[in-house]
Amino acid sequence: MAPSAQHPRRPGPDPLWLAAALGLAVALAIPFFLIDVPPVLDYPNHLARYFVLAHPDDPVLARMYAPRWAILPNIGMDALGAVLLRWTDPHLGGRLLLALSLVAPVAGVVAYSRAAFGRFTWWPLASGVVAWNAVFFLGFMNFLLSVGLAFGAAALWVALDRRGHRLRAAVVTAIALAAVFFCHIFGVLLAALLIGAYELARLAAAARNGTLTVGEGARSCGTVAFALAPAATLYLASPLAGDSTPGTWDIAQKAFVVFAPFTVYSAALTVATGLAVFIVVVLAGRHAVFARGVPLALAALGIVFLVAPSTLKGGTFIEARLALMVVLVMFAGMQPRLPRPQAMLAAVVLSALIGIRTLHVALAWHDHRQDVADVRSVIAQVEPGARVLVARGHPGPITAGVSPPQRALPGLYRLDGHLGALLVIERRSFWPLMFADPTQQPLAVKPPYDRIAQPLGEPVDWPLLLQDSFSASDLAAARYLPEWRTNFDHVLLIDPPTPLQLPRGLTPRASSPYAVLY
Repeated sequence: MAPSAQHPRRPGPDPLWLAAALGLAVALAIPFFLIDVPPVLDYPNHLARYFVLAHPDDPVLARMYAPRWAILPNIGMDALGAVLLRWTDPHLGGRLLLALSLVAPVAGVVAYSRAAFGRFTWWPLASGVVAWNAVFFLGFMNFLLSVGLAFGAAALWVALDRRGHRLRAAVVTAIALAAVFFCHIFGVLLAALLIGAYELARLAAAARNGTLTVGEGARSCGTVAFALAPAATLYLASPLAGDSTPGTWDIAQKAFVVFAPFTVYSAALTVATGLAVFIVVVLAGRHAVFARGVPLALAALGIVFLVAPSTLKGGTFIEARLALMVVLVMFAGMQPRLPRPQAMLAAVVLSALIGIRTLHVALAWHDHRQDVADVRSVIAQVEPGARVLVARGHPGPITAGVSPPQRALPGLYRLDGHLGALLVIERRSFWPLMFADPTQQPLAVKPPYDRIAQPLGEPVDWPLLLQDSFSASDLAAARYLPEWRTNFDHVLLIDPPTPLQLPRGLTPRASSPYAVLY
């Protein structure tokens, strides 16, 4: 029996569900009022790019950067930011965009569940337990927006198909997937998987009923192909299609990132959340109802997770993204069937976890204000137009013993590597790590600054500046190291090591416990 037959349509959500949804939205929004630069890895770098794109005529920044809009599957947030930051304070507009990346997957899950089951239900709201996750804290804003839009596009397909509007479904979905493409290619792949699995399940049901015909199969394939064609054409026209960078495969990382959907700044809370959700899903899944095609989609995502590389075509943490997609599909396409006492207990546990995790994030963001203040206090000495090399006192991959905890995701990566981007936003100065890769971002670094830029790099480790010569791997990671004393006006050190050795030729100009300017 189709899910829509089991769950008759209702005109809208009941008031209690609306209150719960509003409460979830308000709770998730609270941390964004506590700090203007949250401890999210890539966020300051993204915000700096949005700021430059929104002010292309700035007399200082225009000497360094130029907009370069093109067909790229990673620019949805850039387009929004280029408009929004023209009219708002950069930190207010940036937080609005960061909050959008947080809530978009949850909203997409709710939309898909509504289309698949014919009514608003409680289980999709439980996806708020994974709103705070490793992918968000790593700052993959375009990816998260694309995931939310992908669920929305698949929901459109299902809703229109249920009404018998298959041609309209193909046309509307084709337009929607073209928009998803400009956010992230993974969003297109997720929508294609959900739609393809839905169609395969529909054809399988027709075959079991003896009503499947060759013509119906051909029409199904044709409508899916039509819906995907614009996004596929855009991909082939983009620089990413020609990128043949080989990926890396890491079995140890796969075993760890299964907790990525639940990762926050605390390892204990991460593991506790993962185990609690696993237990609830095991109990609920025994008698759950799945939306059409969702079991197939989950199986396909699981296989892709196992075989996918850790990096691919410039993208990193591929398994973490896939793990999050698996969990979100589970919340979107499953309806638990628990006895009332167990259902109430699960609701209490998941609601408590959402509250505890949000409180944990809020406290961490509040404490992070001191780190941001320390960086601001030293870069206040930097002149507009100055060139600043940014170094870190501790390697990014080493997270053990990091204190305070909001400076790192346990077992994954430090989160303070891009705070130097405040130099662009607040001092209109140049730093070499601006995200301006031609295959990913609509921004170009102008000559002569391009010779000392590393668009997708990380800050150099402080000990490198103590050396007088550099290896090939050093230069591959930071091509600006030769003659760095001549090419840069200042060096900004984030989180100084102890003891602190001073490279030749550097003189402290401003210092704080967390940052030093030379």
